[in-house]
Parts: sequence; structure tokens; C-alpha cells
Amino acid sequence: MDVQILRLWGIGVGAALIALALWIAALGPEAAPARASAQARVETQQATAAPASFLVRFRGFGPIARAQAAAGRGEHALAQRRIEAQLLRQRAFSGLCFQHFTAGAAEVVLHTCDPVPAPERAAVEAQWLARLRAMRAVDYADVNAVATIERAD
Repeated sequence: MDVQILRLWGIGVGAALIALALWIAALGPEAAPARASAQARVETQQATAAPASFLVRFRGFGPIARAQAAAGRGEHALAQRRIEAQLLRQRAFSGLCFQHFTAGAAEVVLHTCDPVPAPERAAVEAQWLARLRAMRAVDYADVNAVATIERAD
């Protein structure tokens, strides 16, 4: 094959590749902000979605009330296991998870297992409070106000 033809082919292919690279680079900055804003929207939604938390005091001689009493006597690990088992077993608590005991195990702090988006938070909290307050074994239930500290960057 002739060297001149190979040289021309090389120049042509190289020019085509450079043109393709410039075209892709020209598309990059316009497409990048769209991807970044979509990612920012997802991160914002995840940041505003958090589990709803409830303070609940149990009464009577049911398994959760007995576990709460055991926690009051200092048997926190055993009481936690018992409450977690009952939350899984009893349909009425489906969707709630154990978080912790308050000081002296006066109340049990339960939270929704799945995060709740901010726009739906009030409705979800109202539904759970109505369900919890309707239970015979619940002495009282209220929303657990959680304070968060945000840093200014």
C-alpha cells in the first residue's frame, strides 16, 4: 500500500475522532447540570424523609408492659429483645420499630421503620397516634419531638 494513502487515512480518522471528542465535550456541560440537579433533588428528598417517632407508655400485664417494667428495673437488653419480638409478632404494631427507652423506662420510644417524607409526616403521625391511643394496653402516646442541630457552612 502507498504511504501517502495511509497518511491521508490517518489524518482523516484522527480529524474525525477529534471532531467527535469536541462534540461530546460540547454536550457535557449542558447535560451535567441536569444530572446534578436530579441528584440534588433525590438527596433533598432523602434528607427531608425521616422516621416518625412516638413516646408510648404501656399499662397492664401484657408482654410489652411487662418488658417496659423490666427495663425500669434495669434489664434493658432483655426488655428491648422482648419489645422487638412483640412489635414483629403483633399486627397492630406492623411498621413500627423499637428505638430506645426514656430515662427510667417511663416510656418506650417507637419509630416508623421506614422514613416518612416531610409532606406526609403530619398525616402519618396522626394515623399512628390514633391507632396507638385506641389500644387498651397503651396508657398514653404522643409524638416524640426530636431536635436537630444544623451547621451553617
